[in-house]
Amino acid sequence: MVISTEILETWAAQHDLSLREAYQQALTNDIFPENLERNFPTFSGREQLRLFNSTVLVAGLGGLGGYQAQLLARVGVGRLVLADGDCFAATNFNRQPLATKDTLGRAKVGATADFISRINPALEVQAVEKYLDQGNYQVILAKVDLALDALDSFGDRRELLMAARTAGTPVIHGAVLGQDGQLTTILPEDEPIFASSYLNQPSLFAEPPSVVAPSVSLVASLQVQEAIRLLLNLPLVYHGILAYLDGDIGRPEFFPLW
Repeated sequence: MVISTEILETWAAQHDLSLREAYQQALTNDIFPENLERNFPTFSGREQLRLFNSTVLVAGLGGLGGYQAQLLARVGVGRLVLADGDCFAATNFNRQPLATKDTLGRAKVGATADFISRINPALEVQAVEKYLDQGNYQVILAKVDLALDALDSFGDRRELLMAARTAGTPVIHGAVLGQDGQLTTILPEDEPIFASSYLNQPSLFAEPPSVVAPSVSLVASLQVQEAIRLLLNLPLVYHGILAYLDGDIGRPEFFPLW
């Protein structure tokens, strides 16, 4: 069964409920709000409710994080924590989905949160307009079900991965360079090989590296697909392996991490 947004809003007001609470009541009874209707039957009502009650951290709101936030919102993940201390610049236009003339100079966190509210006003968005570090990672990671790595430096990723291990929070890592990308899923109980060895090095780039939009959207999409599997307790695809993606021809290669 499906209910229109207008009727759901009216029903929520009549029963002194927030729109979010109305969504939860509808999904509990296998009634899909119309903006989530096309998720069925891929997701059952129970699975959609589980996604709606989940909380995901998007660490970094550039190319990867911009796509991730939008996809999570459209899938119906109900709580998003968005973290980035940067503002949109003209150099972001080639790959970051929310970098436009209208958002130029705006904080990435604020612009992304506004966009998501227009996708689905029933979602909860916590906007963290700062770069995360060991001082605030632990507080945030303790409140989320998983974190999506959309960062752009080895040091920042290492901080996230080590903090997530301490907090017991899974991380889905993704990165892009040129037309190539990679991703892997890291669970808290895993040996910290990826964080301590692969990322334990200084930046390799004297100048900002080339990154192109198709490969960014590809990696972000696969990260969100893996996030859905993790949130729904389905078998993971990228755990224990590093998936390398040739964005030019779309051919993947898989390398075991242990």
